[in-house]
Amino acid sequence: MFSVTFIDTTNPNENYSPSNLNKSLGMAFSIFILVVNMGILGLHYLPIGNLLTGSKIEAAIPLVMAVFWIVLVCVVTGPRDGLAIDIYGDIYLGNLYYFTWAGLFTSILIFASVCEDLLDIDIMNEMRDRSTSFIYWALLLGTSLVVMIVSSDIYNRNCDEGKNKAFCKRTALGISVGVIGTLFSLLIVALKMSVGAAPFLLETALCSSLLFLFLIEVIFVTDDGAPGAPLGNLYYFSWASLFLTVFVGKACVDDFRAAQAAMSEVQPSAAAGPSIRSMPSEDSDDTPGAKNGPPPPVTNPEDDI
Repeated sequence: MFSVTFIDTTNPNENYSPSNLNKSLGMAFSIFILVVNMGILGLHYLPIGNLLTGSKIEAAIPLVMAVFWIVLVCVVTGPRDGLAIDIYGDIYLGNLYYFTWAGLFTSILIFASVCEDLLDIDIMNEMRDRSTSFIYWALLLGTSLVVMIVSSDIYNRNCDEGKNKAFCKRTALGISVGVIGTLFSLLIVALKMSVGAAPFLLETALCSSLLFLFLIEVIFVTDDGAPGAPLGNLYYFSWASLFLTVFVGKACVDDFRAAQAAMSEVQPSAAAGPSIRSMPSEDSDDTPGAKNGPPPPVTNPEDDI
């Protein structure tokens, strides 16, 4: 709120000129969020707070606050006309930019913590139990979505008239990679949530493809003169997506090694188990007369007389 208020006291210049609409929205949302947070914090120190703690209302409040934070992030960090961004797409007000994102992440963590208390579950352990890479795929879904949205916004603002074709081609590359990353991540997350696991070959193939695509995207989109060159959402989330694909690949390698170790433990135990031994038959007995040959001829004692 103080950062948004500070905007009105700054001297306008040619490099920074946020719209009045964004100023009004930023001020309204920041004041509303601050008042609600102070009210909830005060209720926890009063006897009436016991009615709020552990209830569904306590879970609904951070969810609603997260929605307000999402809107505030769009108002503050939007390219070109964001409250914390100058006309070149660089971060102009660092405190406003970083603390807005911190507020959004904090509201999500509060919502997850309240859900854990209400449902008596551990969300992080549940995600790890599904797969070691599940949390990375979920985060990659969010970062890819941001890359797609920011690149689309930059393209709509700068590429309608066909100017600067090289710039627009790199922006289109960011849109394409963001869309592919979102679809691939959504597929894996949906499979792990519905079935419990994703086919290993499918997961490794998608991870390898995304690693290559985001590497190309980072090289061309965050280069000098490219749409992601200024320090902003596109720059940070492009690099975050690349690092997350590396973490997904590492998790896939760890899962493969764990499966190999489990198989190596099963094989010795199976070899040391009880075995069926065949009893010796009469064919293999060397005792005279014990083989299954023709019986000896019967002699009549009278023939010897």
